[in-house]
Amino acid sequence: MCEKKCRHPLLVMLLLWFVDGSQTHALPPVLDPTKSRVDQPVPEAPTPIVVGRSKRLFVNDWVVEQMDGMVRTMHAVSKHPDNPLFRPEESWEGHNVLLFGTVMYDPHREDDRFRMWYLCYDPLYNEDYSERIKKQGRICYATSRDGIHWDRPQLGIHEFAGSTNNNIVIAGVPDSTCIVYDPLDSDPARRYKAQIRNLGHRAYFSPDGIHWTEYGRIPIDAYDRSTVHWDPVQRMWCASTKSFFRDPSTGTDRRGRGYQESSDFVNWGPVSFMCATPADSGEMVYNLEVFYYESMFLGIWGRYVADPDALLDIQLAVSPNGKHWERPFDEAWIPLSPLPADYVRVKLPHTPQTGVDPFDERVPWDYGNNSASSMGPVRVGDELWMYYSGRRTDHASSPHVGAIGLGTLRLDGFVSLDAADEEGVVLTRPLRLLHGSLHVNADASEGSLQVEILDDQGIPLLPFTRDNCEPICTDDVRHLVRWRGAKVMDFEELNGREIRLRFHLQNAELYSFWTGEEMSWSTPDTTTWKPGE
Repeated sequence: MCEKKCRHPLLVMLLLWFVDGSQTHALPPVLDPTKSRVDQPVPEAPTPIVVGRSKRLFVNDWVVEQMDGMVRTMHAVSKHPDNPLFRPEESWEGHNVLLFGTVMYDPHREDDRFRMWYLCYDPLYNEDYSERIKKQGRICYATSRDGIHWDRPQLGIHEFAGSTNNNIVIAGVPDSTCIVYDPLDSDPARRYKAQIRNLGHRAYFSPDGIHWTEYGRIPIDAYDRSTVHWDPVQRMWCASTKSFFRDPSTGTDRRGRGYQESSDFVNWGPVSFMCATPADSGEMVYNLEVFYYESMFLGIWGRYVADPDALLDIQLAVSPNGKHWERPFDEAWIPLSPLPADYVRVKLPHTPQTGVDPFDERVPWDYGNNSASSMGPVRVGDELWMYYSGRRTDHASSPHVGAIGLGTLRLDGFVSLDAADEEGVVLTRPLRLLHGSLHVNADASEGSLQVEILDDQGIPLLPFTRDNCEPICTDDVRHLVRWRGAKVMDFEELNGREIRLRFHLQNAELYSFWTGEEMSWSTPDTTTWKPGE
């Protein structure tokens, strides 16, 4: 959380490390990509790609062999009109509530269907906020029945200002936090897990997400904005670490992301280089929260641009294996809100670089610095709800003034392949279908979509031809593709064969496809996912 402009970022990080009191521990290593990295070689799609109940998305070309007349479109979240939904209101929250934490959703619960763990980052400053004297903060807990209106339960666990009438669940947390849910852990006392940076990285465990026990320091070798996630393919915990690496092209030390693995959340292997921005890009990757979605890994990529305005927005990153990352789009997935056109910047002691005062109510609540729930979006009906925190404070100013809001998408709605008036065609790579039906998530309400199935020589298979395909002309997140003359047994006979799908679209958007019964989930408790089923 470096709040001033970092001309020498490694030096600043070292100084902060000592200021935090962590000098009793070894500094995180400067990674050497020539010796250890996980993003090489670049993975290739298997042949054939298995298509089961886990949906196949079009966020990149993993399942696409050829496209004609199509445009790939990223869909930014739709910000809730009542944002921010959750503001700092209590004395223990200071000016700032951050979603350095998690939102979980369980439709089978009642008044607490939505549960949120958030960080109250409340440093001690001097009188004019030009100098931070001490980091301090705490993790708090909030609940909601509808995900819009939130309550702060009085838990009576931790004392603040002489009273336990508060919603604090973990006290003394001055920095980055990641909380995950692990319903399959054999120890009920460890179903909820937290990784928190406080004099190094520490693990906490809880049976209910409210009563926590500190395990102690764990060997995650990194600075702040490091998070952990479950990899359901490898069946292990992985860490995305904020690290510095020696750039072989320039010989300088730059900020990037590292990667570590653990089988038990406590013991971690060595850190390796994972990804970074190009040296000449003028930006850096500040954070990368990873979540598994249906059949692939998606990432909440924090893009920080120091000059001239010290802004940090969120982009969408994509990976087939959780190690090799790409950003298919330059636009922000959770955009920052711009300043009013007539806003006049005034440089103050706490805004020496940018002149944007975070106490000024004219500054949008999510103008300067966005961060999102570490477990990714929750599924609410046929929508994805992505909770995120925004700050009026840019990354070079003080103090942090933040709140929490909501952005939504249609189910699978990260990216679509779009066709206009002229017909567009999408041909997949070789596939193997597992179940007896084909479904697509598509909006063809202004046009049409048809699908044909080809054999391994590219010849349409009867009766699954385009002429036999009943056109889809509506908008639905789960269309069943039908062919005239086709029976269930005909489709089941395709199982095990190598085939391709060819989609024909006109004035339509295609988001995903899958076979068989759609998987049901709400909170992305990814320990339960079985990829490829």
